Amino acid sequence: MSVSVLVTGASSGLGLAASTELAAAGRQVILGCRSIPRGEAAAESIRASVPGANVEVLELDVASLASVRSAAGELAGRPLGALILNAGIQVVNGTQRSPDGYELTFATNHLGHFLLTQLLLEQLAEPARIVLVSSGTHYGPPRSGPFPGPRWASGRALAEGSTLDGSGRSGRIRYATSKLANIYMVHELARRLADRDVTVNAFDPGLMPETRLARDYSPRLQRLYDRLGGLLVRVVPEANSAATSGANLARLVTGPAQPNGAYVVGRKPRKSSRESYDAERSAELWRASEQLTNS
Repeated sequence: MSVSVLVTGASSGLGLAASTELAAAGRQVILGCRSIPRGEAAAESIRASVPGANVEVLELDVASLASVRSAAGELAGRPLGALILNAGIQVVNGTQRSPDGYELTFATNHLGHFLLTQLLLEQLAEPARIVLVSSGTHYGPPRSGPFPGPRWASGRALAEGSTLDGSGRSGRIRYATSKLANIYMVHELARRLADRDVTVNAFDPGLMPETRLARDYSPRLQRLYDRLGGLLVRVVPEANSAATSGANLARLVTGPAQPNGAYVVGRKPRKSSRESYDAERSAELWRASEQLTNS
């Protein structure tokens, strides 16, 4: 049986670009998508770019633990060579809830991927790769520019969304905090899988205007974001197109292995924030995530 690569958030942006690169490299790609029609459109786009591409669509909404369990059930018994955990959201309009009642940013960007990984770990065909897409927003100012940095709390408090209000600034803080959670998960997972041939990395794609992260913004801000995207890629050194970052992300699966637990920016490992190396936080988040997802 052939070995597949699962990519979440694969219907557009970074996930679609990485999936296209993987298909071009001859990998069998499973497109994890909330919307089947959008997923099928993405699959057709890949087949048009890569004749003979081996791609399929899997219904998967990482904000919903039931959807995650259902998707994992669909994959039962299939060997997986890599997980690219890319799906993400940035909520700026109030405090929104997942189907399980958790704060939506934390549920989507961390909890769903945590559960998915737990359910699929035994299906990884070694040597295997796991990549979580993080973000430079986890550094906080000045390195994150005007974007506010993370504000850490316990895993349960973050899931409850009780530490911040529903303002747009709080939404951006929640996003940065969820990206810090991704790095904590990478560090703890790398530690727990030290005796297996599984490389776990966090990936920072840089500033990417060509994503659907802004889908919760007002229509006016979305239009402004879309218009400025191309300009930002040309003039801001930290900005990358979806194609460039997608190629770099795919390379973490198809290229030479990076150091286990590394934070990779572009194609090179870099130091993440000092805060991100807090082993006690990593362990606490893992325990809380197990409880919150009943895994």
